[in-house]
Amino acid sequence: MASKLLAFLLLLFFFIACNQIKKEDDSTEQTKNDSLKTCSMNPNGQSELAELMRQMQGHINSIRDASIAGTISGEMPDFLNTIHTAKPTDSTMVDSEFDSRADEYLESVKNLYHRNPESQKIAFNTMVSKCQSCHEHYCPGPLVVIKKMYIPLQP
Repeated sequence: MASKLLAFLLLLFFFIACNQIKKEDDSTEQTKNDSLKTCSMNPNGQSELAELMRQMQGHINSIRDASIAGTISGEMPDFLNTIHTAKPTDSTMVDSEFDSRADEYLESVKNLYHRNPESQKIAFNTMVSKCQSCHEHYCPGPLVVIKKMYIPLQP
């Protein structure tokens, strides 16, 4: 009789334990899914520099067609100048080389805005290459998107 009671208690314990594990797995899976959604949209948090990079991407996308048509004119948008002061997600990633790369990028944007229509595609690609070069050194995550920004130069 004692062995039947012991077997029953072990079996009961087993079912309760399995039920608890299943609930934890469901909770863990939901947390993991929520985390993946957040990471895919914003893997490194929402720092000032991350937000600026998204604005820069929007700017590049908005002037791509004008570059192809050779119709870019005016002045470089002022918000781009905040690249030197925007706070990064990880402050150890920004060093003195970052500032020189940022200056090169800004110069390439200014150059694009002051190019003659025939050479705006080349200037646009130079600007994108500055993005690529910096991201190869500091943060490779966006490289897939950056490489798709180039304008094909073959007719």
